[in-house]
Amino acid sequence: MDEPWYIRAFAAEYLELYRHRSPAQGRQQVQQMLASGLLPRAGRVLDLCCGAGRHLLPMRDAGLKACGLDLSQQLLHAGRLAGVAVRADARVIPFADASFDCVTNLFSSFGYFPDDAAHHAVLAEVARVLRPDGRLVLDHMNAQVTIRELEPLSVEKRDGLTLRQTRRFDTASRRVIKEVEYIPDGLPPRHWHESVRLFEPAELDGFIEAAGLTVTARHGDLDASVFKESTSNRQVVVARKGDST
Repeated sequence: MDEPWYIRAFAAEYLELYRHRSPAQGRQQVQQMLASGLLPRAGRVLDLCCGAGRHLLPMRDAGLKACGLDLSQQLLHAGRLAGVAVRADARVIPFADASFDCVTNLFSSFGYFPDDAAHHAVLAEVARVLRPDGRLVLDHMNAQVTIRELEPLSVEKRDGLTLRQTRRFDTASRRVIKEVEYIPDGLPPRHWHESVRLFEPAELDGFIEAAGLTVTARHGDLDASVFKESTSNRQVVVARKGDST
């Protein structure tokens, strides 16, 4: 049986593919989140699906008691996150109930699994590990704009490497599917795909609220800018556990 795409895709080549998502950008975004109030100034934070730690490490530098979780050993190793993050599946978070003041899930790291029961399981685990009145910050693609502006084909050459990417939206499954050809000069190419479930705002709210969380805000980016469904590239959803009053 083939491995799930999210096992195959998040290897060392992933960091090269998304090198524009740099540590410097991560530091800037964490500062935006702190300044806008999306992130608390103190407390325990879980960066769920932290990758190589480009947001996690700046959170720690800012004084937050932040730890990470990711399934990719290669990304955790690349970020030198031993002792800072754990390797685990987001559907089974290995922390006790009410362990965190805030859980972040950034850069469209939600919607990976082939069935929605698994997505419900992730959010149920998030709710479990949040303390009462704790906060979820979930950064996801804005479906309307993503579908409208999807680039069917791109080819990029950089530093002896050719990256060819094709993209399509599958209406039946509500998924953006990307095929990647990673072709280093003089070396065998590597191929993989990504498949991310899109959620309309109201649908995403329903998933979050089914986990026992209350959606309190939706922004257009990590700077807490105004969300506009027709133009915002992102939807950054803030939800709280229990009554937020």
